Amino acid sequence: MSLEGPPEVHEPHSHTPGAHRDRRGPPAWLEWATSISALVVSVSSIVIAIHHGDTMDKLVKANSFPYLIGVASDASPEGADRISVDFYNNGVGPADERSLKIKVAGRYVTSIEDLIAAGVGPQDAPAAIGALRSYRNTVRRRFIPAKGDQFVFRISKTDANAALWDKLDRSQAHWQIEYCYCSVFDECWAVKDEVHTPVKACVRDEPHEFIP
Repeated sequence: MSLEGPPEVHEPHSHTPGAHRDRRGPPAWLEWATSISALVVSVSSIVIAIHHGDTMDKLVKANSFPYLIGVASDASPEGADRISVDFYNNGVGPADERSLKIKVAGRYVTSIEDLIAAGVGPQDAPAAIGALRSYRNTVRRRFIPAKGDQFVFRISKTDANAALWDKLDRSQAHWQIEYCYCSVFDECWAVKDEVHTPVKACVRDEPHEFIP
């Protein structure tokens, strides 16, 4: 005798029309809007970064801006009688002085001896060159820090050279100092008659350069 029951009957599954989940994506216009928004954000970020970089570059250059002044004088800061030519950097960045020329009575002079001779005249030149002893900074280029200074030459007055010193001192009214300097970013200025003119580069005029 078999104890097995009747075979199990599986009922077929019924599918209700419309019961499938909608697997369609978002509308096309929404995808386009999202893509365009992302592109706008990316472009804006790039523009802001470029502008920020340009601003920072200008700020760094502004904080490195030199302003070099060449001065002829006949007294030291302490008030002693001393003829000198000095550079003072009144800017906020270092100055690279690359060229220096000095005219005396309309003629370029290239050394201390040449300057003294042009200042006192040919008659007194030999005696003056011997009597007017000088301290000299003979480098061809000078690097001057912000708020710093550097001398080119100095001639002190003594009892022995007083008359010739006074004659050279009077000639300072006819001296003209021309020079050219650059910043650490190679921004350059040529100076003539105390006017600072931006130039692409400092070009040395070797036959007329003043080297003490």
